[in-house]
Amino acid sequence: MALRGTTSRTKSEFAEQIENLGAIYDAKSGREHTRYNLQVFRNDVGRAITLLGDAVCNSALNSGELELVKEEVSAEHEDNHNRYTETTLENCHFNAFREHMIGQPIKGDRDLTQTIGVDHLRDFYAANYYGDNIVVVATGDVNHDKIVEHVEKAFGALPKSTSVPTRNAEKPIFIPALLMIRDDEMVNSNVGVFYDAPSIKDEDYYSFLLLKNMFGSYRLDQNAEHLNDVSK
Repeated sequence: MALRGTTSRTKSEFAEQIENLGAIYDAKSGREHTRYNLQVFRNDVGRAITLLGDAVCNSALNSGELELVKEEVSAEHEDNHNRYTETTLENCHFNAFREHMIGQPIKGDRDLTQTIGVDHLRDFYAANYYGDNIVVVATGDVNHDKIVEHVEKAFGALPKSTSVPTRNAEKPIFIPALLMIRDDEMVNSNVGVFYDAPSIKDEDYYSFLLLKNMFGSYRLDQNAEHLNDVSK
């Protein structure tokens, strides 16, 4: 809903301004955070921050646009069986954390999604979109002081904190279990292995990421060598 209209820009105006910047925009919602990203030329950084600030701080949360989003999500649910990796990861999360929100589908339950209304979005926004819960990152050849100035201006309307209680704040309990789903129309087998790891706020998180990526690279190199041997 972020780029589907604000109190000062319509959806088409937002799209037009991004296009005029020659910007690359993408957004992604996960289980624990949502990110909005604009890649622009150096001289357009201020305008990009203004657009992102407007999207985050002044979203119109239009009911008509919400219905369009629900139709798009419904279509994605219908196509789940064609996205093997995503479907495998969703089931792994459910199997490991089935008693907690973090184990539920990122796109929501297909039956409950259709019951979501604008009031639900406003409640979610009030509980999660506030200063202490948002990080603005600028990378590349930029001026730090200018970035801070633009961010303070663009995001200044957000409250620093919120009195609205956060739901599902309890720590999820990891449940070691085995889940098997059979689909005779699949062209291959998909396996996901989950294990306990440091959370994003843990002091060992980045050390763990480094080890994981090194191990992942090693495994890819080993697989490549194996494939080369087979091709010979």
